[in-house]
Amino acid sequence: MIRKKLLMILVGFQVLFLIGMVLSGYVIERVGDTITLQTKAEPYDYIVFEDEITLNFTAEEIRPENWFMSGEPESNQIIYVLLTPSEQGYYQVKAASDKKMDADKNEVIIKARYSYKDHEQNHIVRFGIDHYRTDTSKFAINSSYPRFNVEVALSPWGQSKVVDIEVID
Repeated sequence: MIRKKLLMILVGFQVLFLIGMVLSGYVIERVGDTITLQTKAEPYDYIVFEDEITLNFTAEEIRPENWFMSGEPESNQIIYVLLTPSEQGYYQVKAASDKKMDADKNEVIIKARYSYKDHEQNHIVRFGIDHYRTDTSKFAINSSYPRFNVEVALSPWGQSKVVDIEVID
């Protein structure tokens, strides 16, 4: 009898967990901040494969003057990236640190994972939203090095989700 009740409770928790996973994407869009990020120009063959687009954001490359960490970061370490809107409307890096920062009005913080330091001493991080599944036939890509404006929803608890994507060249 106790085993049966315990099994029912465990199944109930699993069902609630699955419902929460499904609803989390919807809730992120409704309660989160929506920002626009721009991608780097990448070769067409590399970024579009069947129904998936690989997104490499300009804000994932952090220059040394925007990097505020005392030591060397470890691979896959959580990094907080403070983004501020540009005059063109997309968000760009203002600062990055392993410590939480305060965002002013119109600024947002996005969680990233540290990847590596490139040959120009820029720190490369990943936002975790670099693959987007969509019907790629809807895009009129006229360049072999296209760039995209990507609308991203950021939840107050740190999750992010790609909402929409638009080809800009």
